[in-house]
Amino acid sequence: MVELLEEASKEYDLIVVDSPPLLGFPEPLQMATAADGVIVVTKAGQTSRKAVALVINTLTRLRGNVVGVVLNQVKKDMSNTEDHAG
Repeated sequence: MVELLEEASKEYDLIVVDSPPLLGFPEPLQMATAADGVIVVTKAGQTSRKAVALVINTLTRLRGNVVGVVLNQVKKDMSNTEDHAG
């Protein structure tokens, strides 16, 4: 994987690699440590905060560079705050 990313980086400025879930599979962790940065993608209402914390802690321990977290599939009715536009 490292060799593939090194070769691709010679021709491309940005390389996006999609992987299976990080928990339970060794390959995504290897991919994450080979990448310059990792964006953790979560699913609203399904991915627990505990699982997100575990992934971030694991990546940090392995010296993975977590650059952000994305929360997908957020629905308007999931919010517990009121909209105070004005």
